[in-house]
Amino acid sequence: MNKLLLSASALAIGMFAASQAMADCNGLYLAARGGVVKHKFEDSNHGSNGSITNDFEKNKFMMSGALGFRYNYFRAELEYIWRNKNKVSKSETLPGSTTVAGYDYTFKSQSYMLNGYFDLAPYSWLTPYVGAGIGYTKMKLRGSSYYGPIQNPAWNASETNFTWSVGGGLSVKVTNRFNVDAGYRYYDMGDIKGSQGIEKNDITAHEIYGGVRYVF
Repeated sequence: MNKLLLSASALAIGMFAASQAMADCNGLYLAARGGVVKHKFEDSNHGSNGSITNDFEKNKFMMSGALGFRYNYFRAELEYIWRNKNKVSKSETLPGSTTVAGYDYTFKSQSYMLNGYFDLAPYSWLTPYVGAGIGYTKMKLRGSSYYGPIQNPAWNASETNFTWSVGGGLSVKVTNRFNVDAGYRYYDMGDIKGSQGIEKNDITAHEIYGGVRYVF
C-alpha cells in the first residue's frame, strides 16, 4: 500500500511539474535577433542577372525585434527587421584607352513582418522549428556613374513591396521561459527600379540569425 501511495504521489508531482512547465512555456514573449543577410538582385526584364547582382551579394549585418505569443506547438509574432546599408563602388580602365569608368550604388531596406512558427518538440530542451511570414519591405536604391570626366546624374529609386519569407531553425530551452534560437530565412522582396528607372530588379535575400526569446 505504501509503495502504491508513493507511486501515485510521484505521478501526481510529475504531472503537476509538467503542467507548470507547459504553462511557463506558453504566453506573450519578446524576441531579439541578429545575424547576416545576403541580397541578390536579378534583372526581371530580361530574366538574367542584372549589372549589380554580384556586387550586392555581400553579407551585411541585420537585427530585429519581435512581440509574439506562444501556445503549445505554435508561435505568432510581429517583427521589425533592420538591415545595414550596402554600399558598392567600382571603377575600371576601359580596354584600349586611358578612360576610367565606374559607378556607386547604395541599397538599404527594412521589413515589417507577421510570422508564424511550428515547434516540433515545444517542451523539450532542444527543438527544431519551421516558419513563414508575410509583410512588407521599404527599400531604397541610389546610384551614380561616370565615364572619364563625365559625371552622369545621380538617380534614386524607392519601393514599398509585399514580402514573404520561409525558413527554419533550432531552439535551445535554457529555462521554461528563456530560449536561444538559431535559424535561416529566405525572403522575396519584390521589384525595385534600377539605373534611372529603366530596368527592374527582383530582390531576394538569404538570412542567417541567432536570437533570444523570453516568455512573460
